[in-house]
Amino acid sequence: MTDLRMWAMRPATFQSPGQIELYGRDAAPRMPTPTYLIEHPDGLVLFDAGLNPDHAGDPIGGYGAMAEKLNMDFREEHTIEAHLGELGFGLDDVKVVIASHLHFDHAGALKQFPHATTFIGEGELEYARAPEKFCTGWFHRDEFDDRHGIQWQVLPCDHDVFGDGTVTVLHLPGHTPGSLGALVRLPKNTYILTGDAIHTRAGYASELHYHGDHDTVTARRTLRKIAHLERVTDAGVWICHDPDDWQKYGGAGEKQ
Repeated sequence: MTDLRMWAMRPATFQSPGQIELYGRDAAPRMPTPTYLIEHPDGLVLFDAGLNPDHAGDPIGGYGAMAEKLNMDFREEHTIEAHLGELGFGLDDVKVVIASHLHFDHAGALKQFPHATTFIGEGELEYARAPEKFCTGWFHRDEFDDRHGIQWQVLPCDHDVFGDGTVTVLHLPGHTPGSLGALVRLPKNTYILTGDAIHTRAGYASELHYHGDHDTVTARRTLRKIAHLERVTDAGVWICHDPDDWQKYGGAGEKQ
């Protein structure tokens, strides 16, 4: 099996309005919006695209009341381009992008990778362009507009990116119709990157869906799929926005 390297990039962060109300802004935990870079001999893979780089340094100017409500911290140093540069790479070096879903905190920089193949789950684009009323604020159509020339590859099921078992895109619908994750086999550890298929460790343990999920029955089925993969691969399940998971897996930097 080919050896990989993976980095968790330095993330922008936000606070849950419910936790701000409960604990206050000074005590409420800051939640990451991570992206991950995977180096394979056949090319770089980016998992998720974070926030729109046009809004770095001024998230309220870009996202308005949403950024203020979430107390968002998004600076130039949090952009994918900045982190790639620190690692000696550029945007053009990314050959594959895995878009876990098209909510604005995961899809903001997709437009920077028109040269790459961008994997998207079946039904995601259609839903993101005409979402249900309760989640319209989470989709910013301009960020995945056709004019950006994003080279979508729609996946209806799991997909082995390089054919060697090192990076497998996981079909994890429920949070949105086409939600994706990734199973990444590093030399020392295996990780399941969940995107937003899971929001909290407690929810995962109890198979409790997230209140903002598109399809709660499918979302619970996805939680069971992840639990099965965790058992059979002995993988670490990395819950995207969970600050405790961010600490557990060592925060930003290279993973082993």
